[in-house]
Amino acid sequence: MTTAIEPRPMRADARRNRESVIGAARRCMARDGLDAGMEEIARRAGVGVGTVYRHFPTKEALIEGLAQARFERLAELGREALEVEDPWQAFCDFMRASARIQTDDRALSEILVSRQETMRASAEKVGMLDLVAEVMGRAQASGDLRADAAPEDVPMMMCALAGASENPMTDPERYITLVLDGFRAPGATPLPPRS
Repeated sequence: MTTAIEPRPMRADARRNRESVIGAARRCMARDGLDAGMEEIARRAGVGVGTVYRHFPTKEALIEGLAQARFERLAELGREALEVEDPWQAFCDFMRASARIQTDDRALSEILVSRQETMRASAEKVGMLDLVAEVMGRAQASGDLRADAAPEDVPMMMCALAGASENPMTDPERYITLVLDGFRAPGATPLPPRS
């Protein structure tokens, strides 16, 4: 009979190092995109390059770590939205905060758009679509969110906002306001069915 071995929790210093590497990678990739070097990331994190490779053996693993960190934060925002009493306000707050994450970290947004499988896996790992469905369901039940909107519409809007942020004329607050009006019930034009 074989017993499954539980993975040991990460030591506090190892967890801090990992978080430092993630933060440094985000900053480096914001500047250099995928050309950011592991050595530069290590230098910015204040750790040796061996520490970076211990946590992330490849650049692809590092990108997956960045995606995972982003979706953990988005899931946290979703859970916070479920605590807000007014369902429409909760949905709006969630959408605005999510849009800020997308537009504040344009480089990572670009990377995730080009790596849809990485993005999908990270979202699934935190149950993102279920959280979005719950936040939306409350607002639909209150009659504030159009009934024909689907949870899958939210990540598509976030990707569109991230893509628009490349334009120097972009005003994220303006565009998220337009998006939110599109989600508002009853919806002037019925949506075509999802393909």
